Amino acid sequence: MTTTQGSSKKRRNWSVEDKLNIIRKHFNKSKLIETCDEFRVHPNMISHWWKMILEAGKEALSGQTKREQSSKEKLLKNYEKELAKKNEIIAELSQELLELKKKQNGRA
Repeated sequence: MTTTQGSSKKRRNWSVEDKLNIIRKHFNKSKLIETCDEFRVHPNMISHWWKMILEAGKEALSGQTKREQSSKEKLLKNYEKELAKKNEIIAELSQELLELKKKQNGRA
């Protein structure tokens, strides 16, 4: 934990290890207030950290990280662009083929 001085209060910056230790100790104790008193942490802060852990756990259990999700979305966008280009080319070639057939039928 590090502290920074503001205008009138000291602000504590908890390291990841500190946060996890506090959460672990809370689970080993019966009351939240005991953990808060021991580490001089507000109960809302512990609740906030717990919510962050649960959200990260959801991502871990789903098997996808944000980076993996982002790369999949980029890949999908690239495929959609390629598909749109190919559809445009097919439309142009179909139009040319139709025009050639019309000209050929007009000559016959």
